Amino acid sequence: MNPVKVFLGVTLIIMGLMIYSLSLVEKTNVEFGGIVLVGPIPILVASNAGIAMMVLLIALVILLILSLLR
Repeated sequence: MNPVKVFLGVTLIIMGLMIYSLSLVEKTNVEFGGIVLVGPIPILVASNAGIAMMVLLIALVILLILSLLR
């Protein structure tokens, strides 16, 4: 097992749990964003332009990390 990949996997799981716990907070105005990676092509979904830019930056970081691990 590659320790870098294990570390990244555990980090992504922890980040996902943190985001999930934030989603449990009651809000009336909900904004969302998401990334679907189909091969090297990211598909972005967002409720407004600010979230879209944040999701785009996250997608670029993920693609950079994946290209460095290759």
